[in-house]
Amino acid sequence: MLLLPLALKALSTAIIVVAAAYVAERTRPFLAAMVLSLPVSAGPGYVMLALDQPPPFIAAAALASIVANASIVPAVLAYAWLANRGHGVAVSLAGLLGGWFGLALITRHVEWTLASALLLNAVWFAIGMVASRRWLNARPLGRPAARWFDIPIRVTLVVSLVVFVVSISSSIGPAATGLLALLPVAYSSFIILMHRRLGGPAVAAALCNGLLMLVGFIGFLVAIQVFASRGQVWLGIAVGLATPVIWSLIVLAASRFRAS
Repeated sequence: MLLLPLALKALSTAIIVVAAAYVAERTRPFLAAMVLSLPVSAGPGYVMLALDQPPPFIAAAALASIVANASIVPAVLAYAWLANRGHGVAVSLAGLLGGWFGLALITRHVEWTLASALLLNAVWFAIGMVASRRWLNARPLGRPAARWFDIPIRVTLVVSLVVFVVSISSSIGPAATGLLALLPVAYSSFIILMHRRLGGPAVAAALCNGLLMLVGFIGFLVAIQVFASRGQVWLGIAVGLATPVIWSLIVLAASRFRAS
């Protein structure tokens, strides 16, 4: 594993998680969700893969990632349910990871096509958006006092988590690589950092708002899968990275229009 690409992925994830934490402390959950939904972990991950692997491997990994992406829905719902019932960070985070791994491991035993993977996401995201409505508008307990060591601790924590995940995925096949590329490292880091500072319901609101934003993330993965299947990996990555940004801007504009 080259140190430079690994450092790129770790630092980019850390920057986004810290930025989301900053936004969550000062504004509303919707904007924090927009920051968290950007492909800051999977994006550099696929750039790293593209440097070392042929297009068929990238296409297979992207398909596995599309399937694994549906697992974020039961993960977020489990966390939101536990956090809104007053459970602490350990129990609530365990719920998130349990929900994610539960669906991810079940779906690994099915042969997927792009169409069936998209249908899986459509069903789960529809369920998630309906089930999470009651948790969308929770507010932070209060604005915590800033401490000089907050940012160094946040960066160290997120970088450590990313390095661990990338290190264990360096010698496995495309299906497992695609699965681990979608492991909710950014969400887990955000929960660890902010659950006590903002309160579980406020963090849950950010993650639940993020379900709508993650529709754009599906577009990121689809672009990579489609273009990599045609041997155009770098074009797929470029189109893919632009997709969630454009989608988030559309959702933000629609939100402001409704509020006006």
